[in-house]
Amino acid sequence: MADTLLFMKPLKLKNKIQKYSWGTRHFIPDLLGINETGEHFAELWMGDHPRGPSSAILGNREIPLNELINSYPDDLLGKDIIKFGNKIPFLFKVLSAMSPLSIQAHPNKIQAEAGYRDENNRGVPLDAFNRNYKDSNHKPEIICALTPFTAMCGFCDSKLIESNFLKLKSSVFKEKLQGLFEGDEEIQIKQFFSTLMSLPDKDLTSLIDSALIWAGNNSSIEGALIKKFSVLYKIDQGILAPLFLNIYSLKPGEALYQGPGELHAYVEGTGIELMANSDNVLRGGLTPKHVDVDELIKVLNFKPSGKNILKPVKIKLGVFEYITPSNEFSLGYLQVEKNKLLEINNNKSIGILLCISGNAVLNFSGGSFDITKGDSLLIPASLGSYTLDGSAEIFSAGIPGSGK
Repeated sequence: MADTLLFMKPLKLKNKIQKYSWGTRHFIPDLLGINETGEHFAELWMGDHPRGPSSAILGNREIPLNELINSYPDDLLGKDIIKFGNKIPFLFKVLSAMSPLSIQAHPNKIQAEAGYRDENNRGVPLDAFNRNYKDSNHKPEIICALTPFTAMCGFCDSKLIESNFLKLKSSVFKEKLQGLFEGDEEIQIKQFFSTLMSLPDKDLTSLIDSALIWAGNNSSIEGALIKKFSVLYKIDQGILAPLFLNIYSLKPGEALYQGPGELHAYVEGTGIELMANSDNVLRGGLTPKHVDVDELIKVLNFKPSGKNILKPVKIKLGVFEYITPSNEFSLGYLQVEKNKLLEINNNKSIGILLCISGNAVLNFSGGSFDITKGDSLLIPASLGSYTLDGSAEIFSAGIPGSGK
């Protein structure tokens, strides 16, 4: 009985900070109210991922969330999501980028299972440099901008790709790549990308040099990104990505969803990221890490995608949701205003709240819980419904259909 009562209230979380070289120095420390040390604070992880599980604060104890969930799966996760195993099916993050992350894509579920099984059978260690599949799960994800946020995602249509490269007046493009733009559009893009990724260094260098000359003579965002990338990576196919991937300039509150096989890269800015709980990444440029071109091409979606910016859909007073096809996660935004009580229905599944500004009081059947900027709370499945009062902005991660 004591354990059951314990999980009928929110649990404050202490979360893992990931310090990568591409991270910013101030956003995450400012959010958490900690003294920044001049280091690069790239990501704040909220969840039970084995590489950085959050800890639940219980009295004077800090218990890793994965251990707690293993002991009390029904109370914390909820019986309806046991199909995902005894773990949270999503990973919730604050991502803050000063410089670009690698160009990458993620496999679908079937591809992930096959790739993971194959590498295990071949004896490739999980921590090997050339390991592609760290688990058997897919990794759809959404990023919601907290600051102006630049990203690239999905292939442009073939006519635009060809037109962009013709502007470079490159003999390499005309001789090695232009002839590939014939026939079915997806085949055109696949042939173009496959050939580009396998160009000899001499040809790639020449093509990049032509792109830099072109970029130096115009003020387009494509040109600006090419120049930015070339400073970081001297010879890398990713330098040319602004000419074949859609470029997004997200405003705060706008979001971008990446399904399986979508080639993408986050360039600069801070956002809330939510994804299926997986480490499977196949890289395609702007990285010193392993790039497996053949495996990447197997998983890529070569169908050109128009720009699709997600905006929050109002569910009811103060409650908004970013609609995606994911079964593992749902990203919500809660706008708490004075004298406007927010009622949240917890449909017997786990959730996580992150307050990004202001102060609020969470009221539940057993009491109340104060929330302030930087606080993150685990909402156990057994908590039941609750209300929020005050003045605050809160993002929520949960299972689709819960927390409305």
